[in-house]
Amino acid sequence: MNQPQPTGIDFSLIWSSGLASHVDRLFVPGVDLERDSFPGMMEKTLRQLAPVGEITESFPAGELVEPYRASDRRQIPLDGFNRHYNRLNLTPRQGRFYPRGVLAGATEYVSGDIRPFRLIEVGKEWLTVDFNHPLAGYPLTIKASMTGTMTGHGQRGGASLDIAGMLTGRGPGMQARNGGEGIAVEFPLGRPDENEDALFYAMPRMVDHIDEKAVGILKSIYSRHVTRGCRVLDIMTSWTSHLDDSIADLSVTGIGMNREELDANPLLSERLLQDLNTNAILPCDANSFDVVLCSLSVEYLTSPLDLFAEVHRVLKPGGLFINSFSERWFPTKAVTLWTEMHPFERIGMVLDYYIASGFDDLQTESVRGQPRPDGDSYRGMSPFSDPLYVVTGRKPAA
Repeated sequence: MNQPQPTGIDFSLIWSSGLASHVDRLFVPGVDLERDSFPGMMEKTLRQLAPVGEITESFPAGELVEPYRASDRRQIPLDGFNRHYNRLNLTPRQGRFYPRGVLAGATEYVSGDIRPFRLIEVGKEWLTVDFNHPLAGYPLTIKASMTGTMTGHGQRGGASLDIAGMLTGRGPGMQARNGGEGIAVEFPLGRPDENEDALFYAMPRMVDHIDEKAVGILKSIYSRHVTRGCRVLDIMTSWTSHLDDSIADLSVTGIGMNREELDANPLLSERLLQDLNTNAILPCDANSFDVVLCSLSVEYLTSPLDLFAEVHRVLKPGGLFINSFSERWFPTKAVTLWTEMHPFERIGMVLDYYIASGFDDLQTESVRGQPRPDGDSYRGMSPFSDPLYVVTGRKPAA
């Protein structure tokens, strides 16, 4: 009997934090059904379906990650927080995650421990912290979609993969408020370059902040929501709106900072110049758009709640606001705190903007691990395509 060859599997970790629903997708190439470790009955079922098929399995809270323990939420002296951990200049902020090594000396954890803890409250002399896994307490569902046998690969050498650990580690869960609690987080939104944005954006930049593969994925996500006949507002836009040009009868209004970039965008039916950091008032009627897009730009907002309130105003009841972002940006113009955060913390930061602005039906999606295109200029730095993070919310229908 021939042994199954390594195969690529697109995994989705699906869960709900109470305030939002979440899908965290991770593509894992070269999965070895003989050697790798799968949770539950997934290995047996996948072997029956190989090389192509899809399965879904659900797990109770505490089965894929360590169960929630009340004792892992405790108080630590404020001076036990090492502000200079790894030569960084850290400020303890309510709601943020930090490596456990930051508390080495005040806890049993050592300086090299990078597992996250969440800071729940900052007092004058004490910190309240939570060492539970960010996904502790949540029932989890895994969907696995096999993409076919990867020809040319024999049995993979090296250690076996811990699939559950790969899906639940390195970030998922950080986007949720702690245990679903209503922690109101205030974000400092300064930037390295506080000079007038119009000066920075005066020169056109016909560049992509994500690679070709990620562009295709983003277009496919947008196509779920932007359909024939939609009226779309594309804010903070440039020479491309990341929409599939096959969608018929679209009306797309674009607001950006550079006239040449806007003129180069073939999908725009109306082009408006406006710095939304200095003037967040949208020159649009209330209840006039089906969808508002903000692609790869939310990290530049210095008054996000003002703009989110305006988006809420101009959307039709039931209309959708979609924010997408990745891990590349103009360094001097991105909010400093954004650059310091873990990517999944950024999802939580944007979710807070939605919650504070009255949106509902909140959803997030992350897409990681896809192969980077062969000809991409960044392939030498990483074999993986640029990750994508998408947050959506609706204006209530009534």
